[in-house]
Amino acid sequence: MKKLNLFSLSLISLVLLCSGCVERTLVIRTEPVGARVLIDGIDAGTSPVRIPFDFYGTRDILVRMEEDEKRGERSLAPIRRIVKLTPPWYQRFPLDFISEILWPGKLTVIHEEVFVLEPQDLDALSERFRNSARGFGVASPLDDSP
Repeated sequence: MKKLNLFSLSLISLVLLCSGCVERTLVIRTEPVGARVLIDGIDAGTSPVRIPFDFYGTRDILVRMEEDEKRGERSLAPIRRIVKLTPPWYQRFPLDFISEILWPGKLTVIHEEVFVLEPQDLDALSERFRNSARGFGVASPLDDSP
């Protein structure tokens, strides 16, 4: 009985020492590069960015180009996208126990999202804003009509 307990303890220790590891990464690329990336409202830096994550699920990603020094020269429309990070087949129950605990090596999971920022018409955007304000009864000081 004592030998069996020692064997069990040795086996459990061996499993814990040789436990696997899964490295999950969300990669966000933009065109053009250098756009500000916000994930779930938290600043993740400028693109391209590599963000490690622990849990699968949905992320709210906002990408926008901040061009303070070139204001007015070129304006790119921001993009907001809900991204679903789905686990690969070996990360689904019950196989996830094998890949997380028993697999002797490191597994790498990479989710990549690409955002292409398009130019926006600032005059049309301004006109939509003014029309929306007029709809709520707010007069703009820039309006020509009284």
